[in-house]
Amino acid sequence: MNNEAFCLSYNFTCEELKALAAIARENQDKIPKSLYNFSKEVQNKVYSCMSIDEVEKIYRT
Repeated sequence: MNNEAFCLSYNFTCEELKALAAIARENQDKIPKSLYNFSKEVQNKVYSCMSIDEVEKIYRT
């Protein structure tokens, strides 16, 4: 398998980003290193569509 970039065009809804962020947070220790950049990108984008209270709720679990 090669390490060439693969472009996937998909527009996530805020609800999808919230769900991905919650899953990533709950399974932080299980996320493979190969998905680190994707995980960080989701984390960065999620803040733009969540309130501070929602973000805090995810990170309190």
